[in-house]
Amino acid sequence: MYLRIIDNEITYPYSLKQFRVDNKTYTFPLNIPTEILSDFGVFEVTQTQKPNDYTKNISEGTPTLTDGIYYQNWVQTNASDSEKELRLAIKWSEIRELRNQLLSECDWTQLGDVSESIKTSYQSYRQDLRDISSQSDPFSIVWPEKP
Repeated sequence: MYLRIIDNEITYPYSLKQFRVDNKTYTFPLNIPTEILSDFGVFEVTQTQKPNDYTKNISEGTPTLTDGIYYQNWVQTNASDSEKELRLAIKWSEIRELRNQLLSECDWTQLGDVSESIKTSYQSYRQDLRDISSQSDPFSIVWPEKP
């Protein structure tokens, strides 16, 4: 990820492919050194982790310069009640889908030809999976350990 600055105007995101297109009259090596890029006003942007908060609308903003390094910047605004409700509903749906998959994967443990020790060890696990939706926060689910 790169940005380009020309006459104090920032273009972001910016790519090396676009850099080559913008500078057709020059020949550059395959791996362009950062010194050459900076001579043309192009700077690498260090990625940062996108925040994960369902109560916020998160979008990428213009990178920020800190100690000579450009960092990816995330702009956060409060989400509306309807946006939060939708995100919660989607997350609960994902949780139930995974829970159902995990239950399905161990259905065999409850068949008649399976030993009682295996059946018993999986019964508690399977009940904990069924109870997963009783947890309050779908974004921090504590999953039971598979026997």
